Amino acid sequence: PAKILFSYMAKWVLKISMFLLGTFLSTLIFAQKIDESDTHAMMEANFLFQFANNSNWPSNMKNGSFKICIIGNHAVYEHLQLKYGHQSIGKQPIEIIEANAQTKLDQAQLVFIDKSKKSDWSLYTKALKNKSTLLVSNWEGALNSGAHINFKLINGSVRYEMNEVAMNDDQIQAGVKIIQCYRDWE
Repeated sequence: PAKILFSYMAKWVLKISMFLLGTFLSTLIFAQKIDESDTHAMMEANFLFQFANNSNWPSNMKNGSFKICIIGNHAVYEHLQLKYGHQSIGKQPIEIIEANAQTKLDQAQLVFIDKSKKSDWSLYTKALKNKSTLLVSNWEGALNSGAHINFKLINGSVRYEMNEVAMNDDQIQAGVKIIQCYRDWE
């Protein structure tokens, strides 16, 4: 009977050990799937919503849905859609579009162009010239190339820089919260 009891206990210890090992390995594998770029995408999506929610557009841009176009970054699109896709900007329901070079952008209030699409930058800026569309990107030099707001990493955190003059020229008023955060980081 002692041998049977020992054998039975050994089997249970082995089963519990295998379960714990499996749980540990699956946790480790899952943790590796959540990488830094997803954190950046989540922060960029949060900022994009705040830019939309805390800026003011001319009255002709306040009809229909509030269109946010994401170009070149599916992770930002997913985070934005999941967290904010059901919200409104003022009385306008948000419409989040994962856009490409063929998408008409002229009715969009906000367009985010990822650095992966930097080579197409001039096509997009040409299409949006003299439009009241907030143009946001995430690559060095974007403000000098026509972006209104540009994401940048500071000590591993996503922050932004902005060109208030260009925003005002395109009749977009940045809200106090957006300006204050920007000035705090300068």
